[in-house]
Amino acid sequence: MDDPIPLPPRVISRSKAVPMIDVFAHDVQNILGEQGYLINDRLLMLLVLARDALRMEDVCITQFRKKRVRVLCATSSALWPQSVPVKDIDLYTTGQIIQQKRMVTSDVLNATPMTKTVDLTGRKPERYIGVPILFDGTVWGTVEMSGTAQPGGLKPDEITAAVFLAAVLSVPLALLA
Repeated sequence: MDDPIPLPPRVISRSKAVPMIDVFAHDVQNILGEQGYLINDRLLMLLVLARDALRMEDVCITQFRKKRVRVLCATSSALWPQSVPVKDIDLYTTGQIIQQKRMVTSDVLNATPMTKTVDLTGRKPERYIGVPILFDGTVWGTVEMSGTAQPGGLKPDEITAAVFLAAVLSVPLALLA
């Protein structure tokens, strides 16, 4: 399941003149607009794109159901659990995202006194972005990204890209339910 399909070719070059979020949004549009891909392949392509653009190591999309939080798609799929019972979700940062319907970010370089984030793999990553996937006021799932510390910490464009990805995924994820 890891990187099975190459991303569509970029039309916008990654120069210093073009903000990362512009390139990211264009690539997301290309992935969603291309004909002939299954939804799971598109989701994985989006995750690979997000992983690379946001300088992360692992990314997953979860789907929230009444009794379980299921990992719908993930890079490095062997690391992520298939699902977590809702009764255990508070052991992970995912529980905080679902309950508060808010993004959670953590970066050891800019750490504030707070509880360390724990991703669904059980690790405590040095960098983490978790965003709820909201549609019509309901949390349908999350997009979660984790990785090692990077120079400069989390950048505003990276946080914007994560929120943008969650917004783009909201309708398909709601329809998949």
